[in-house]
Amino acid sequence: MQIIITGVHMDMTDAIREYSLEKMTSLDKFISKDDTSARLNLELSKTTTHHTHGAFFQAEAQLHLSGKDTTLRTTQDDLYKAIDVLKDMLSRELVQHKSKERSVFRKSAHKLKSLFKKLP
Repeated sequence: MQIIITGVHMDMTDAIREYSLEKMTSLDKFISKDDTSARLNLELSKTTTHHTHGAFFQAEAQLHLSGKDTTLRTTQDDLYKAIDVLKDMLSRELVQHKSKERSVFRKSAHKLKSLFKKLP
């Protein structure tokens, strides 16, 4: 899976880049080896508004798989916490996508098997 990490309104240090890359590469186990078009755009940003106190960090991921595009976003008070929460959200999404792919394959295999049974 190709992972692209960008920072908005903040400096991307090597520690942040390494941490986010380490967390997001653990998601490779949920993606099939055949899918060469898998791409993850990770955008880390620092947002401040006049309604809240302090700095808030936002992590947004755009996941492109064959047959599915997903955008997930979270806002936390700590950047590392935002990356962890986003990784958990992505893993749930990928598990759900993988189980749907399996069930579609099994349904079509079941239909094919029933067609073969009807043949003389």
